Amino acid sequence: MSVVWTEDQKKVIDTREKNLLVSAAAGSGKTAVLVERILSLITDPEHPVDADRLLVTTFTKAAASQMRERIGKALAERILEDPGNEWLQRQEALLSRAQITTIHGFCLYVIRNYFHTIDLNPSFRIADEGEMRLLKQDTAQKVVEEACAAKDPDFLRFAESYGSGNRGSGLEELILQLYEYAQAHPQPEKWLKDCAALYELPKDASWEDFRGTKEIMEELKRTVSDCRDKILLAEEMARAPYGPLPYIEVLRSDAALLEEMLRCGSMESFGELLADLKFQRLPSRRSKAMADADEGICGRIMEIRNDMKDILKSLKNQYFQLPSETVFHQMRETAQNARCLADLTLQFTERLGEEKRRKNILDFSDQEHFALKILTREEEGKLVPSGTADVFSKYFAEIMVDEYQDSNLVQEAILESISGSRQGRDNRFMVGDVKQSIYRFRQAEPGLFLEKYHDYQDGKTGVRIDLHQNFRSRGEVLGPVNEIFRKIMRRELGGIDYGEAEALRMGASYPDQEGCRAELLLLSQEEWEETRQESRWTKQEAEAHLIAARIRELLKTGTVTEDGELRPARCGDIVILLRTMAGWSETFVRVMQEEGIPASAQSREGYFQTVEVEGLLSYLRVLDNPTQEIPLAAALHGSIGGFSSEELAKIKAAYPEKRFCAACALYASEGPDANLKERLADFFSRVEEYRRRAACTSIHELLWQIVEETGYMDEMRALPGGEQRIANVEMLLQKAQDYEKISYHGLFHFIRYIEKMQKYQVDFGEAPLSGADGGSVQIMSIHHSKGLEFPVVFAAGMGKSFNRQESRDKLVCHSRYGIGLDYVDLEHRMRRATLVKQMIRRQNQLDNLGEELRILYVAMTRAKEKLILTGMAGEKLLQAEPSPEEKLSYLELSGADSYLDWILPALKAEGSALERRQVSLKELLAGEVGIRVQDALSREEMERRVLFPSGDQRLDAEVDRRLSWKYPWADEKTSRQKYSVTELKKLRMEEESDAAEEMFPESDVIPLIPQFIEKQEEKTGAARGTAYHAVMECMDFGKDMETEEQAGQTLEELAGSGRLERQDIDAVNVRDLLKFIQSPLGKRMQDAARRGNLYREQPFVIGLPGDQVDGSDPEELVLIQGIIDAFFYEEDEIVIVDYKTDRIFRAEELAGRYRAQLQYYGKALEMMTGKKVREKVIYSFTMGKVIVL
Repeated sequence: MSVVWTEDQKKVIDTREKNLLVSAAAGSGKTAVLVERILSLITDPEHPVDADRLLVTTFTKAAASQMRERIGKALAERILEDPGNEWLQRQEALLSRAQITTIHGFCLYVIRNYFHTIDLNPSFRIADEGEMRLLKQDTAQKVVEEACAAKDPDFLRFAESYGSGNRGSGLEELILQLYEYAQAHPQPEKWLKDCAALYELPKDASWEDFRGTKEIMEELKRTVSDCRDKILLAEEMARAPYGPLPYIEVLRSDAALLEEMLRCGSMESFGELLADLKFQRLPSRRSKAMADADEGICGRIMEIRNDMKDILKSLKNQYFQLPSETVFHQMRETAQNARCLADLTLQFTERLGEEKRRKNILDFSDQEHFALKILTREEEGKLVPSGTADVFSKYFAEIMVDEYQDSNLVQEAILESISGSRQGRDNRFMVGDVKQSIYRFRQAEPGLFLEKYHDYQDGKTGVRIDLHQNFRSRGEVLGPVNEIFRKIMRRELGGIDYGEAEALRMGASYPDQEGCRAELLLLSQEEWEETRQESRWTKQEAEAHLIAARIRELLKTGTVTEDGELRPARCGDIVILLRTMAGWSETFVRVMQEEGIPASAQSREGYFQTVEVEGLLSYLRVLDNPTQEIPLAAALHGSIGGFSSEELAKIKAAYPEKRFCAACALYASEGPDANLKERLADFFSRVEEYRRRAACTSIHELLWQIVEETGYMDEMRALPGGEQRIANVEMLLQKAQDYEKISYHGLFHFIRYIEKMQKYQVDFGEAPLSGADGGSVQIMSIHHSKGLEFPVVFAAGMGKSFNRQESRDKLVCHSRYGIGLDYVDLEHRMRRATLVKQMIRRQNQLDNLGEELRILYVAMTRAKEKLILTGMAGEKLLQAEPSPEEKLSYLELSGADSYLDWILPALKAEGSALERRQVSLKELLAGEVGIRVQDALSREEMERRVLFPSGDQRLDAEVDRRLSWKYPWADEKTSRQKYSVTELKKLRMEEESDAAEEMFPESDVIPLIPQFIEKQEEKTGAARGTAYHAVMECMDFGKDMETEEQAGQTLEELAGSGRLERQDIDAVNVRDLLKFIQSPLGKRMQDAARRGNLYREQPFVIGLPGDQVDGSDPEELVLIQGIIDAFFYEEDEIVIVDYKTDRIFRAEELAGRYRAQLQYYGKALEMMTGKKVREKVIYSFTMGKVIVL
């Protein structure tokens, strides 16, 4: 049966001699169309093309292999129809050598055939990721160490500004970050040399001299335009029935101000308007003119107006907080630091290249850059095609790129260099979907696709064909996608305006079925907080339980289509998509399994922490050096050793004075327990045997012998998740084999290699399992799901906040603007983001939000028959009204914090294609309890019948007794064995009042202080208290202090001696100190000091019965630890002193707050000294008085 192509698909297949861009929406059959175009080129009756004269690049090796297979199958079918066609037979033979590959596969082909043109050793190998990560870290460290040793003033200033230590700690990460970013550019060295250009400004610079002014003005006007539209909307609301008509005049004034801003032609005039913002006051709601005004409309208008004021204020703070002269001065001052970082990165690039040449290895980016070096040459700073590129250009009849939206600048330069355009032959074919460009973190550049998308629209420079018919999904899935993205995807953020032309149109045929409507299941964050104590669910767990409940329903009543017929839904039909796997996938798998729903997920991290891998690595460390105590204990306690904790304790207890390794050796030869002695001797005998083999056996062979001879594989296979564990062990064996291909060999170097990977946080992620488990719910990331389809899709975590960590980095990068750094004033210990950094950070935020839009599109278009979105949000968002506008405003889109911030306002108020339902957590929790009880009873009965079919009542009773056994000290599991005095003080306060936090609110706000100026900031709150305590600990009480001058001199001596930091001294008020010394308590302490009876900062640990501490078991001893500020002896009795700096002005309140704390101090001193505590005293520096308890 022949395929019926749509008109647009036919155009794609038949268009010739044009640069062709195919914008193929999700599910539009682009792969099938691409294959058909290749076949039509090969079998063209007039101008047939040999298969090996086509260059076809795909995104993955699997896609390339699949495409080659499909072409081969189609050729074979045509040969069967026409057995005598020699041309087809020739093409079938040429297909094996055709360049149907990834872009990196093509790059390797170029390098292997033309290595001589760049003086490259042809015996190179491709280094693995772990090896390159270690090499880069080591090289960066050497570059920084050499720069430190050279003591160049510019570098030392740079290191002090951005490092976290006197040896430049942390600079390596900046170098590596900039290096990785630069590698995405066709000329990375040139880009690095130019990346600080925006900081180069003349001394009398103005906004006209700054190259980023145009972009900033566009951002300002875009923002102000949205504010104006909102104010105009508010004016319409004021004119509506029961609207506040007196508001109209004020709103017109606001609109006029915003219009004036939009007319501004310069940054200076814009800044002047923002600096002198004045708004009229809205009329009072109590006035007669407002008597008929609706409160809701008034409140909404006030909210719009307040938002507008906040936005304008933020613009002022971002771009006009400082005079422009100061802004540009800070940029000039930062220029040297930017150049220094660029120079260090260039040095690193050169040194890394030398190391790679010495080892004769290539990394991932080298494949692209070396191919580009072969295919181009530099002329006047620009790349032009080389003679080798001309060879390829003449040879390839057509260059076809799949997933073009995920190409980067280097790949584009490679393909452009070999295209026929400069010879008058337009032969580039590009297919993709910019709405699915989700690899920005890999330096993908969707702007390449967008540029052609807009340029090819008129057909002059190229042809653009759009494929919008979807052959994957039901209409119930496509409807919500179109409804939401019509409102949220616009050119300013997503790259294109999603309108009627871009909307997905249904092309698939499914049997009619009820219950396929897409759903949005929501949880309330406030309700989660209310039920948190009862359920003990985290947010992720709550959402996982919600999904589990819905899956149960689908498995009971849901259906999916298979071979055109409906059948009941199965677990294998369902996928749960997550934005990030970290912290989510493990939780979802666990909850699903607890609910009796089989589920599986492949973790991307935590490989070295898995039991099976850590156990083997510990054993290898013992083989390398048996005297390492922690690896030895781990190996003995693990699966290979098989010793219990009690047995290890018995071994150590037999020789308490010996180190653990020595104790084990002695016990193996003379231990009292014969069985334990024999097992230990066998363990060490096997260790010695493997140590002997290690000298002449490769690492992977040694590992294989260990796992086979010890039965390690069998034991791992028998554990829960055995299949995954075996895959992880096999992956370690493979890594060992790969390791032997690099420079170093032997057990010692392999262990160091693994330790370095752990140090530098190189994580392979758990090994992939061969073949998907069709009987379980799959849990995967949205990125991993790209290109896949599933009958039922849950897109979870729609309420999760977007990751904005990149905007908080020390260094931010942009392809056009270069690098963004902070201005650092070392003299005044001040740091501030430069204008360049603010501009890049804002652009990156917008780019990231555009990527999040596209990720949401990918998630929603994976479903074939049923789409369910889930998430948790606050009540304010849940109760917000849908936006009446055709599209959400730029401000609404750019201000979003989660997918729900886009989805909920985008839904239609009536007739939405998405069924929205808020699920009660209390009902969900009640349902889960019932299900658990029912499942537990069912499982118990099933186990009884399966395991004990004989009906042996005696055996049944014994099994019941054992299975129903309960740990007799279950209540003690939550009791603590140790407290600090501060924790006990809080415990007492909570017992005395349910509103403990409100009784003692924190009055001083402790600011978030950047690390590099943490010590220089003024002390407040707890930090201030620490400074006072430090002074009281170090101060010489034997000195007389009668004046403020003497007290100040005492503080200066403490600073000069180096006993205290200057900032601690500066935090202490001299008058506070003098008042304390002149108080009766101060005089008493001075007298005690002169007698040698004053003790300060006395640590203690005491044990008290549990019932005296937290009401637990009186038989259990609970430890209490703390530090007493000071105590002294008077007449052989003790006086305890505690200093307080709390902002409390009532003695009774302060005494109540700390009474319990001083009671423990008293007990501790009486137990330690055997003396009686006469007095417990608090001295409040805030009140300047003594409080006796």
